[in-house]
Amino acid sequence: MKTTLQQPTDIWLAIQTYYQNYELSSKDISQLFHTHNRSTISKLKKMAREVMAQENIMPWSSTCVNTKCAYEAWGLSITDLENRYKKLQKLKKI
Repeated sequence: MKTTLQQPTDIWLAIQTYYQNYELSSKDISQLFHTHNRSTISKLKKMAREVMAQENIMPWSSTCVNTKCAYEAWGLSITDLENRYKKLQKLKKI
């Protein structure tokens, strides 16, 4: 399922969210993508659940999705995000 996604609003927030949360709630997704649209959040969760099903990962909470699977489903690479953040930090020092 391919959906056009809005980029996360803040690279640091995306990195922090990845490492701080084993699972993501609707609130986490709302903050990450800066949206309160329930339909959008539901679509994002559905995408994550599809990857969870493929990888046989069961959620701890029925209202949350696995963070690693969610980022994979949304095309967010934690390595890429970290590299971009490091580059931004270097540019700020110039």
